[in-house]
Amino acid sequence: MILLKNCRFVITQDEKRRIFKNANVIVDDKGRIISIGKEQDKSDYVIDCKNKVVLPSLKNMHTHLAMTLFRGYGEEMKLEEWLQTKIWPAEAKLNENYVYHGTLLACAELLKNGVTAALDMYFFGEAVKRAAEKAKFRVYFSQAILDFPTAEFKNSEQAFVRFKKLAKQSSEYFKVLLGTHAIYTCSKETLLKAAELSSKYNAKIHIHVSETRKEVYDAVKNLGKRPVEYLHSLNFLNENVICAHAVWLTKKEISLLSEAKASIAHCPVSNLKLASGGVAYIKGMLEARVNVCLGTDGAASNNSLDMFQEMKICALLQKNHLWDAQAIKAREALDMATINAFNFLKDEELGAIKIGRKCDLITLDLNSAPLRPVHDIVSNLVYSCSGSFVSDVIVSGEVVVKDRTLKTLDEEKVIEKAESKAYELINRL
Repeated sequence: MILLKNCRFVITQDEKRRIFKNANVIVDDKGRIISIGKEQDKSDYVIDCKNKVVLPSLKNMHTHLAMTLFRGYGEEMKLEEWLQTKIWPAEAKLNENYVYHGTLLACAELLKNGVTAALDMYFFGEAVKRAAEKAKFRVYFSQAILDFPTAEFKNSEQAFVRFKKLAKQSSEYFKVLLGTHAIYTCSKETLLKAAELSSKYNAKIHIHVSETRKEVYDAVKNLGKRPVEYLHSLNFLNENVICAHAVWLTKKEISLLSEAKASIAHCPVSNLKLASGGVAYIKGMLEARVNVCLGTDGAASNNSLDMFQEMKICALLQKNHLWDAQAIKAREALDMATINAFNFLKDEELGAIKIGRKCDLITLDLNSAPLRPVHDIVSNLVYSCSGSFVSDVIVSGEVVVKDRTLKTLDEEKVIEKAESKAYELINRL
């Protein structure tokens, strides 16, 4: 059992968004929370949280984990040029070994930043599974599906076959989704096939949508419809679909997403770095009751995997762009990084600190100048915090980071091996 003792703040993120002060949290041997309040016990493991804040772990809802290998590779380029001249040629050289070490590096970075789950879209799922289980990090793996050849498959049909195989290998730390890459890399037939498999396997679908103005222009020119309108016309959109980016949407498209109960993965830092040009209308999406989550995108286009940074930039972008200081409030940004992820994934065991739920939580050290004084703890977390303030991380009742030290991975070896593999891969081009 684990006792988090004398927590200065416990931000539950439950339905009432309750915040407890000077409370204890007890986790049983099965990794479930059994008490929040004044009760104590003789736990085997005690974490003194006298000057710490406890909150649910953050969730990264759009990334490409193994792209840590490409961090800093191909800078200051337009998205299309970046993909065609740098990323896709490099990804063509990938294999399981590269993906394993790149994913491990991402898991190490994310865990130390207070993130315990990520919605990944990439290749070589077996390698991702091994890395996730070694790190004790939850990966919701979207099998990348494209119509043109990749390092793993010659065509989308082979990718669908691999999805079916991987779907049978789900575990505590590895769940499988369909990763239809985008409407410009997947044909109508491929998208319809994915929708069919989603219904048959009750599987979620992860897809890039309206990331750039060029994508929208090309869709109108070639398909006669904007991206969301096109997906709607295929009956592709529903509550099992999450659309990454969604920068260039009209109010009509937002309404279509709302009616379909589809979710959005907003990636503000990556969109800014790749100069997507627009600002996703997150305020309008929330007003339309679209479930909006946050993601970092891959480390190649961010270049960090810090979800605290995403919360802050998300809120600031909306405030500035709309000339409205209340456009996105700190509480809404925190929701996007925590419970909204599991509103999509429908993983009811996780997402909030509640009695009976599995324990995925983090602690942050309030003995940090940027976090004091505490007039509004949620505001401090969103506007003053970074992943470097994360002290402890617990996943499914197991301490995986203690006092900023990884317990499941040898961080130094993970970094050295991934860096070596990154240089080796790029030198092969």
